[in-house]
Amino acid sequence: MTDLNALAGANEPGRPHEPPSFWVRARVERPRRHQDGVLLELRAVDPGRPGRLTAFMTGDFIREVQTATGILLDPSTIFGEHQLKLTVTAEPRGDLSAQAAGLVRDTFLSDWAEQDAAIRDGLEADCIWDRQHNLPAPNRLRRVFLIEPEDAAPSAIREKLERWWEHGIIELIRHPVAFEEAGSVAALEEAIGCAYDQYEWGTLDLVIIAPGTGFAFRALSDEGLLRRIAVLPVPVVMRKAGAPTLLDTMAHRCFDGPDEILAFLTGILREEVRVANTPRLAAIAEMIEPASARRMTPAFHGPLFD
Repeated sequence: MTDLNALAGANEPGRPHEPPSFWVRARVERPRRHQDGVLLELRAVDPGRPGRLTAFMTGDFIREVQTATGILLDPSTIFGEHQLKLTVTAEPRGDLSAQAAGLVRDTFLSDWAEQDAAIRDGLEADCIWDRQHNLPAPNRLRRVFLIEPEDAAPSAIREKLERWWEHGIIELIRHPVAFEEAGSVAALEEAIGCAYDQYEWGTLDLVIIAPGTGFAFRALSDEGLLRRIAVLPVPVVMRKAGAPTLLDTMAHRCFDGPDEILAFLTGILREEVRVANTPRLAAIAEMIEPASARRMTPAFHGPLFD
């Protein structure tokens, strides 16, 4: 039998067990984690329609969307009006269960653009948007604070900095952060707080933010985090994330990839070599020469500076 009231395509031959699906525009409320997925309460955009439906995003669907779009589907980001594709199944007791099977990315992007514009306007009104830009470039490189993904393979930046540390050229302070997890904003704010403490209690020449090769870096546009970075009296340089962020344009310098960052750092060391000549600077000169021109160096015995 064909149900004339069923959704189009629900009774097509060869698809007897596939649940019907359709696109809806709804207001998402109270998104919350459930097992490895997310539960959403959907309400009609039209306030005159009182209906409500609970939908579930599976963990597999969330990972597919994140890989394809660069959007981190954390409950804190899924709210407001969205266009969703739902599959609906009738339970034996007559209840309906809905599962998200599609998502329109443009809604996220337009909302983020509005949020970013408002945040930048606020920072400019408080005269802190350009503070990082106005800091002088470092004229030495001794203590470097590296913020990088936790549980990630060593990056080219980290490997080079560790080699410099092994030769006593710099002190490297590593602070791993889970960029693409819930709570990443708080973790990044803690990292910036640690960098500020290092500056106040000792010395600090540069902060490097290297998000890694992921894609979901919405935390780098958080207003609270940007305000903390803006007033940090130490230059902050970063590698561009997988999608544009406000920090890209607010940081002291932003680079497309690790090679550009390492060239910037090497330039600072070369300038130190040019203006002085000490055992430490001789070690720097050795490190930045081509491999064929290097001589063997002794094992690490600590930094070659005060």
